[in-house]
Amino acid sequence: MPEASRYEIQPVDADDTWDRFVAKATGGNLFVRAPWLQCAQLAGAGEPVIRGAYDKGNLVAAVVGMSTQGRVKRLATAPLLPHSGFLFREPLSDQLPRQEAERNACWQALLPDLATYQHVHLSCAPAVFDMREALWAKWQVHPRYTYLIDLSADRQALWDGLERRTRTVIRKAETAGFRVEPADAEGFAELYRLTYGHTRPPVDADVTQRFVTAAVEQGLVEGYRAVTASGETAATVFFATDTTRARLYAWVAGADPAYRDSGASALLYWKVLEATEAESFDFVGANMASIALFKRGFGGRLVSYYAMEKWNSSWRGLVASMRG
Repeated sequence: MPEASRYEIQPVDADDTWDRFVAKATGGNLFVRAPWLQCAQLAGAGEPVIRGAYDKGNLVAAVVGMSTQGRVKRLATAPLLPHSGFLFREPLSDQLPRQEAERNACWQALLPDLATYQHVHLSCAPAVFDMREALWAKWQVHPRYTYLIDLSADRQALWDGLERRTRTVIRKAETAGFRVEPADAEGFAELYRLTYGHTRPPVDADVTQRFVTAAVEQGLVEGYRAVTASGETAATVFFATDTTRARLYAWVAGADPAYRDSGASALLYWKVLEATEAESFDFVGANMASIALFKRGFGGRLVSYYAMEKWNSSWRGLVASMRG
């Protein structure tokens, strides 16, 4: 059985070689590819950090995040990115115990390497579901959720899979004259602020604007907006696709509360789902009650993933646990 001591921990460059590893890795996902990490850096989310576990020169596993240094040295999944965290190479054996043993050893090698950060908060992709090594090492592990939709080529079947209330509001928006058209990044920050009313947005609006602008300029996303008959923007969503265009992601959205009951947002998602050539769709999070209710209406299956967190400062950890 592999032991943690056999692995050499080294920094990994975010380049084409890294992207090839990501493409086949368990836990690999669109949002840890080099272009996305570079966009996060341009947005001011920190410096990309990739720490790899190597066995005889071969990259076996890695942990990915963005590093920031202020009063607290922190490693985290970047704002607006759903996943980073841990990745593991393709299994070399069909035997499940051997696969598990290798991954456990990689966890054991990489987790202590993160002790240089006072705070670590990483969200792993759904494929990384065995979080026991983190729990055994006294990390906090938090479940999170999203909805995935398998996109049938039969769009009528897809429509029939929507909840009745969702079909009703889509028809309502169409009757009211709303339409869906391409959108650019300009002015998105203000719409994002409006989305949350008097509540502070989960991500700083200026950071969001920089991130969206960079992603649009690098061709990583496409934006669409629902507009009224007179051309006013009711909602905008930026969508990302993986490198094979097999999966479509609802990356970031903003909506004007004045049109909350209009059905405009539902119409926007439906028109994009109706037209896409992707095989599946990821809503990228359903962790708030109102958002989950909206997204559930599109008939997807609920999928869990996990965030992991640790304070390597005892008194800060105590304060965080008391606040939690």
